[in-house]
Amino acid sequence: MHRPRFAAAAVLACLLALAVGPLWSQTEGGGTFRILVPRSTSSLPFLVLADEDPIPGVDVRAETYINHAQALIALIRGDADALYTGTSQGWENHLGGGPLVLVNTGVWGVSYLIGSPRGQGIRGLADLKGKRIALPFPGAPLDFQTRYLLSKAGLDPARDLQILYAPFGQSVPLLIDGRIDAAPLPEPLATELVENRGLRRLVDFQQAWAEVTGDPRSPQVSLFVTRETARRRGELLAALAEAWRRSSQTVSRSPEAVASRYSELLGTEAGVVARSIPYTLFEVPEFGDNRRRVEEYYELVRAYQPEKRPALGTEFFFVPR
Repeated sequence: MHRPRFAAAAVLACLLALAVGPLWSQTEGGGTFRILVPRSTSSLPFLVLADEDPIPGVDVRAETYINHAQALIALIRGDADALYTGTSQGWENHLGGGPLVLVNTGVWGVSYLIGSPRGQGIRGLADLKGKRIALPFPGAPLDFQTRYLLSKAGLDPARDLQILYAPFGQSVPLLIDGRIDAAPLPEPLATELVENRGLRRLVDFQQAWAEVTGDPRSPQVSLFVTRETARRRGELLAALAEAWRRSSQTVSRSPEAVASRYSELLGTEAGVVARSIPYTLFEVPEFGDNRRRVEEYYELVRAYQPEKRPALGTEFFFVPR
């Protein structure tokens, strides 16, 4: 879990595990399963799951990270069992010859176009003509998805507006100072800026995606393991997905209770976390459905990625035994 257990609780857990029986062999991965998650609204289902520990014989631990590169190294080195991160970041690792396998996707919408005080005339993506926006970095999920949506709104992203590349930590002060007109930002950052900094929520990316494709869902945040973990702990990953699906429903049903419990861990005011939850589209689909949706998404946005990408391969997806 994300907090240390008291000794008495550990003893009780051991007794319960003995009573239930060793459901998971060492090959399957009984014991501890450590998941690294970002400090964001997206991670709430795993924080809930880790506190509940619903898989007999397995202590699921969700630990937050700030530096993605360090978290990825920890996963590859075997210091962690799973990494929850942007779907496209996992795909980039796979393309580079890395060992990541996508288990499932848990967040299908989490970003909004936030407007600065100088962006008064912006009511939609088409109004960004001649404006200045910030995107995280070339090839980032919000980079190619935003440019895809801009093109569908009738704009040429390379000529009709100015795109500045800057990480969120740099784009936020640019927004607040009015040096850029808008930036797509994820939750809970988007809600915090709207409620506490006087900025405006201009475009809901879920709605914009639905207007273009007929479906508001696009794969945003996914769970990854190494190929070795997928091979050794397949049954455990299947059970984890079921528990993850239930905890996602808990977060959506009880935003205030969940936010009050985990806001300090996320470093964000509880009210902001609670109000960011309805803006986040949580869903853990069946494995086959997840693969189909992810493949369809990357086919749509392939032309807007920084260089030609191959189709997603079978080996990229976890397949339960």
